[in-house]
Amino acid sequence: MAKSVSNIPKADFLMGAMRSMGYTFESAIADIIDNSISAGAQNIYLGFPKEPIHQFVYILDDGCGLDKSSLFNAMRYGSSACMSDRHKWDLGRFGLGLKSASLSQCKMLSVVSKRAGEICSYRWDFDHIVREGEWFVIELENEEISDLPGFERLLEMETGTLVVWQNFDTIEKSSGDVYTTLDGYKVSLIEYLSLIFHRFLNGDLGYKIDISINNFQVKGLDPFLEKNSKTNRRQEIQLAITDSQGKERYISAIPFILPFQKDLSKDDIRLLGGIENLRTKQGFYIYRNFRLIIWGTWFGLPRQELTKNARIRVDIPNTLDDIWNIDIKKQNAAIPKSIMNSLKNAIKSTMDMATKVQTHRGRIAKVDDGHDYIWTRIEGRESKYYYKINRDSKIFQLLEGKVNDETMGWIEMVLEEIERSVPYQQIYIDTSQNSLDEEEDDERLKDIENKALIVLRNILLLSPTEDARSVIDELFNAEPFCKYLEIKEIVYRNLVEICH
Repeated sequence: MAKSVSNIPKADFLMGAMRSMGYTFESAIADIIDNSISAGAQNIYLGFPKEPIHQFVYILDDGCGLDKSSLFNAMRYGSSACMSDRHKWDLGRFGLGLKSASLSQCKMLSVVSKRAGEICSYRWDFDHIVREGEWFVIELENEEISDLPGFERLLEMETGTLVVWQNFDTIEKSSGDVYTTLDGYKVSLIEYLSLIFHRFLNGDLGYKIDISINNFQVKGLDPFLEKNSKTNRRQEIQLAITDSQGKERYISAIPFILPFQKDLSKDDIRLLGGIENLRTKQGFYIYRNFRLIIWGTWFGLPRQELTKNARIRVDIPNTLDDIWNIDIKKQNAAIPKSIMNSLKNAIKSTMDMATKVQTHRGRIAKVDDGHDYIWTRIEGRESKYYYKINRDSKIFQLLEGKVNDETMGWIEMVLEEIERSVPYQQIYIDTSQNSLDEEEDDERLKDIENKALIVLRNILLLSPTEDARSVIDELFNAEPFCKYLEIKEIVYRNLVEICH
């Protein structure tokens, strides 16, 4: 009969590996703040050094605090079960966040907690683990605790917890200047936290928290501009989902359509986090227990230039973590197909509304020859025309499939400026004077051939079940390839090579 044999992982190797999980500085801080919110904190203070001689970061909260045994358990890797029911404010996941997030940024993590008048403290020191080769957590003495930055502030609280990061080896290796690097993080951290925790910071949930960084108060953003009278809030949708334990849970989705840029005040722009976010951050905003984890993405759904102001707020409870594949860092989530299918109707309705709002300028004036053009001619007011790049063209769809949603947003901004800057008058003058160089040479023909092969190969990679010859026929019905039908036979001859 098979028998169980203990095989404890080596402490230094495993802890060293977990230090490289891919946390950014901002996401690591956010993971610690998650613990503060779970502890019922209303005030969270982040401390950064004010002089180069000091090198530390601390996170202090006035939550319920922990007694000695509870803190010892919290310092254990995997301190809570991800499958168990948790309080609605519990933002934990695997019981790894405090340790993995902290030690991804530094070698030394100290935690002090105060509860019922008692103070206790433990420390993980990676150098100590390497020397000893065992999972030895250090229990700090009173003198060591009192030397920690932020401790005096903890003493003033009735209850609370202090997390201190020290010995920033990764920063030391990458920049050589820990103080300047930490000081620079403050700006990006303010921007990050103001979005991630905006519903807590704004008191939208009947529970408000305050976050300050060296006494600077972080203000929450509002990616949906809910207080703007011209924001179109659509009907909320409730979806019943069965979790991995067979219990029925609910997620909610609310579509929003933001106002035109011209209708935005300076305060609106601030609440969006900058005017660029109006264009680059459309799509889904996924909240886990009201904490933002994924935003500004369509999760692979077709996006349109005309839906740039559509955003969908989706709230999921922590009881559905395993279904949504929430990762340890709480930075990534995958929408299950069953949930995505249920959301499609809501998304379509939102897209349709956003399209109606945006298409007031005119309608597409199609040329009836069946070709897929790169440029679209649109009839505007008073029978005047303007041109836009065809977002439905094959070559543009290929681009969409190759970049993420945020990058696509920036591309859209550049394309829109190109469309607005077409030199119509100069083109007309050059055409009338027969001054345009429209001759084709062998180099251009070879260039088109190579591009056709590249596009075809990528289309077949994205859709391997497609009939290759049908794809070629469709491709050569689109610009620019439809102008070079003589190359079509060359592509046919290369078909075997492309498919292999």
